Amino acid sequence: MVDSSDTDTGWNTIGHEWVVSALINHIQSGHVYHAYLFSGPPSVGKRTLAIEFAKSICCLEKQGSPCGNCRPCNLISKSKHPDVDEITPRVSGKTIRQHKINIDEIRNTIYRFTLNPLELDRRIAIITNFEDASRLVYDAMLKTLEEPPGDAVFIFTINNVSSLPETILSRCVSFDLRPLPVSVVEQALIKRWGTQHQEASFLARISGGRLGWAVTLMLDKEALVNRSAKISQLVDLLSQSRVNRFSYADALRKDREQAVETLALWECWWRDVMVVSSGATNAAISNIDYQSEIQNASSQVDSSQAANTISAIRNTQDNLRKNANTRLALEVLMLQIPTIHLGH
Repeated sequence: MVDSSDTDTGWNTIGHEWVVSALINHIQSGHVYHAYLFSGPPSVGKRTLAIEFAKSICCLEKQGSPCGNCRPCNLISKSKHPDVDEITPRVSGKTIRQHKINIDEIRNTIYRFTLNPLELDRRIAIITNFEDASRLVYDAMLKTLEEPPGDAVFIFTINNVSSLPETILSRCVSFDLRPLPVSVVEQALIKRWGTQHQEASFLARISGGRLGWAVTLMLDKEALVNRSAKISQLVDLLSQSRVNRFSYADALRKDREQAVETLALWECWWRDVMVVSSGATNAAISNIDYQSEIQNASSQVDSSQAANTISAIRNTQDNLRKNANTRLALEVLMLQIPTIHLGH
């Protein structure tokens, strides 16, 4: 996400230095493991890190960092290297959209990994959003990880490791990526993307330290509008009746991924309420454009109530990722969110 001149490692990443340092050490010491797992919130940089790791493993310079110029580096950057598979969830369903990792793609990759690589000395698979895998996918991957072929490397990304079976988790070298300091995101937006200081400060704050999300909001104004709309809907729902809340849940259930993204925004908003309820200043909140609503809500619920609401939202997200009944999960959540009158 940045030029190599912006980092000490040469990796095309911002932040997560301790992870990059550990991965470079694995490469340089010749102890690259068969399976790696990068976990963390959406848009925190997991896929970027996975791509850079794959490039670093395959780079012809063999320095532990990608040169960015050789054939493997170039092809992996374009997702076109014949020995590096990248598998992402597919969208299915017309009435209710779902995102699932295709079992046939997984099986085809596993089969190819039994063959000799075409150009490199190993094959690599990058499997993103692994929480969208089915039990069939988990079972297929488990058998492969128990007896990995040759020097194959599997790199998984996942939002929350709680949705992953322990049998797979225990066979991966895991790294948990956390949001970056707001100041780091702000400076990256200014230096790398030429964002004006005021806009960079605002985007860094509302992104909660997730650089990928901040960049998305900067480049896609519709995403910024949608983010505001979803938070405004939450604010409106707080004073609504059960019937109106269930009606909203019925509309939200039609796109599972959108539901999860919406709940992630709600979780961040309620975290702000909890922080203010605990006595922190407004400088600690992310959703600064909803400062008055957050202040009002924090005067009506205490920090433990806010924490319980956050827990309910997280549980609902986990249930949605585990393919629970979307409508039922969202309706249960609607009953758990406190009723608050914000007077707007």
